[in-house]
Amino acid sequence: MTVELILVVVSVVYLLQVAILIYGIRHTRDDVDPHRRPFVSVVIAARNEEKLLPDCLHSVLHQTYPADQFEVIVVNDHSTDGTVSVCETFAWEYANFSFMNAEDHPRLVGKSNALHQGITKARGEVILITDADCVVPNTWVEHTARRYGSRVGLVGGMTIQKARTSFEGMQSLDWVYLLGLASAAVTLRNPLSTIGNNLSFRKAAYEEVGGYEKIPFSVTEDFMLFQAIVRTGRWEYLYPIDPHVLVTSEPCTTWKDLIRQKKRWGKGGLDMKPSGFVIMAVAFSTHALIAWTMLTGQIALGLSCLLAKIAGDYMFLRHILVKLERVNLLKYFYHFQAYNFLYVLLLPVVVFFGGKVVWKGRRY
Repeated sequence: MTVELILVVVSVVYLLQVAILIYGIRHTRDDVDPHRRPFVSVVIAARNEEKLLPDCLHSVLHQTYPADQFEVIVVNDHSTDGTVSVCETFAWEYANFSFMNAEDHPRLVGKSNALHQGITKARGEVILITDADCVVPNTWVEHTARRYGSRVGLVGGMTIQKARTSFEGMQSLDWVYLLGLASAAVTLRNPLSTIGNNLSFRKAAYEEVGGYEKIPFSVTEDFMLFQAIVRTGRWEYLYPIDPHVLVTSEPCTTWKDLIRQKKRWGKGGLDMKPSGFVIMAVAFSTHALIAWTMLTGQIALGLSCLLAKIAGDYMFLRHILVKLERVNLLKYFYHFQAYNFLYVLLLPVVVFFGGKVVWKGRRY
C-alpha cells in the first residue's frame, strides 16, 4: 500500500471519527431536575494566586444557589505571596467562606494534597472544584447541583479561556476541542478524561475510591480521580455542554508556559485507556501523512486531505460552540488550526524527551 493510499484511508477514518464525535455532541447525556438541592462544597486549591483569586471568589460566592446551601473552601498550598490576606478579607465578609493552610502529607504532594485536605473538611454531599485563576457563571453551583440524581457520582464541565488576542483565542478553541471530545466520549459510554477546573463529584464516590490518598500519583490528578470513580461501575457520569456551567480560565501568556502545560497534560494522558490512544494515533497519523505528502511533492493530495480535515474540525467545533453560545470564538479558527497541526506532531517528542514537568514552581 502506497503512502498516498494510506493517507486517503487515514483521512477517511479521521472524518468518520469526527462524525461519531459530532453525534456524541448532539446527543449529550444529561439529567436535570431543578428541584434537587444537595448541600455543595466548592473546594479551590490556591498557590500564589493573590492577583487572580479575588475575581474567582467573587464569582463563586455570588451564585443563584442559596448561600446556606453551599460553602466555599480555599486551601492555601504553601503560597509565598498575599494569598492568605485575600482569604482573610473574604472570610470576614462571607459566612459561607473559609480557608485553611495545606499541611504536609506523607504521600500526597502539590495540588492533590491541597484538594484532599479541603475535601476532607468539606460538609457537602457534592464537591465542586475549580482553579483560583478561573471565573464561574452565577448559575454554576445551581445548574451543577441539579444534575445530581441518586445514581450520579460525577459531572464534568466545559472550560474556555479568555480570548483577547489570537494567541489566547487559539488556546480557547483548543480547550473547546479537547473537552468537547471528552463530552462526546461520555455520551458514547467511553469516558476518556475531564478537566479539574470544572469538575464535581459526590463525596461518597470520592471516599469509595479512597480519595487522592489511594489514587496513584499523576501530574493530572483530576484525570486519575475521574477514571477511578468511573471504573467502579457504581455511578452514573455526565458531561453536559451548557453555558450555565461554563467556566472561564486565564490562558497561558507565553509559548514557554503553553509548552509546559501541554507537556503536563501529555504526561498525564499516558494513563489513558486504549481507545484514547486510538483517537490520538489517528490524529497524529493524519497530520504526519499530510505533511509528508506535501513535502514530497504531492501537493494536490496533501492539500485536499488537509482541507477535508479542516472542514471536519470546523463542524465539530461549531456544534460545541453553538451549544455554549460562544460561536464568536470561531474567528480564531485558523489560528487554532495552524497551532493544532504543529502541536499534534510535536507533542510526542515533548512528552517523551522533554524532561520533567514544571508546574506552579514544582518539578515532577
